[in-house]
Amino acid sequence: MPGRRRTAVEGEQRRAQIIEAAEHAIATTGFEGLRVRDVADQVGINIATLHYHFPTKEALVAAVVQRIVSTLDRVPLSDPVQDPRQMLVDHVEHILGRFGADRNLFVVLNETYARADRDAELRAVLLANDHAWAEYLRTIFAAGRDAGQFRTDLDPDGATVLVIGFLKSLLTQLDLTAERRRLAADEIIRAVTAP
Repeated sequence: MPGRRRTAVEGEQRRAQIIEAAEHAIATTGFEGLRVRDVADQVGINIATLHYHFPTKEALVAAVVQRIVSTLDRVPLSDPVQDPRQMLVDHVEHILGRFGADRNLFVVLNETYARADRDAELRAVLLANDHAWAEYLRTIFAAGRDAGQFRTDLDPDGATVLVIGFLKSLLTQLDLTAERRRLAADEIIRAVTAP
């Protein structure tokens, strides 16, 4: 059994290397420039080995998206019922921090969102993530409104669209400096907070 465990661990490491190389390729050349053969060369494997782990280019791209989403989902956990406002602040800070630390994650996500209209499998992955993200934020907004931390007339769904829209636009607003990102995030928090 030790040989099997080692093989499984090596297989996971190889998958991670392939995903990382594909993510880098998408970030530097765009989705259209992603070549599976180039990814295999970058990792130092043959194309058959890559296809063993990811049978199609679409499966590889879906794995890249899942990796990025899981990275962005790592928000410090707190109880939305006990302190929804702090949970919202932590969430926005987490995403802005990730953007500042690794802008390429967002470049790749933007590339995949642009491609999603033409790729049903990719669209399904992104849509599932968007639904989960929206539900997470709606829960925070509803709990905060009910606890009196957010405005009593706050619509949790509308506030969710506002926050997600802002966070998704980080790359598309070319003049959005770190200071302006901070100001916008603070303004969103202020706008939803009860007087």
